Amino acid sequence: MNPSPGQDSNDLASASSWLGRGMAPAWPAELLEHFCLRMSSQGMCVSRALMICDRRYALEQLAHAHNMADDMLRMMAVQLFRHFEARQSGIAGLH
Repeated sequence: MNPSPGQDSNDLASASSWLGRGMAPAWPAELLEHFCLRMSSQGMCVSRALMICDRRYALEQLAHAHNMADDMLRMMAVQLFRHFEARQSGIAGLH
């Protein structure tokens, strides 16, 4: 990665090391979309950006969804969590 004019190479190195830290895995886009909409229908606003960029936030939202009295939402949370586990372990997803 070449620094652009005005950028210090140390800044780029620290930025690239930050990018991998705490990132949630790439979620299946359609499933994430439906999950966020279903959570919204239950009165819970879920940020897609934070689901993608913040592992802790993503897991908290999955836990909230799993504890709601909505079987479809619970199923979506389980599917997303299985995807998360598979990505963390390096095992290919079960899609």
